[in-house]
Amino acid sequence: MEKKNFFQTKEGGLTIAFVVIMAAFFIILAGLGSGNDTICLVGFLIMVAAMLYSPVRTFIIKPKK
Repeated sequence: MEKKNFFQTKEGGLTIAFVVIMAAFFIILAGLGSGNDTICLVGFLIMVAAMLYSPVRTFIIKPKK
């Protein structure tokens, strides 16, 4: 059995998604602070992509047979 890197496991992927969501939160705060809606939108899109990572990987990329 080969040993997987932590970030190649499901837990590692969810950890990366959590870090990306936290970064997107600060991007949204920066956009709100500067009054720039485009920065807020970018942060929101990054957050949505990170939140959809797990369902897409589970049900589309690697479905159980």
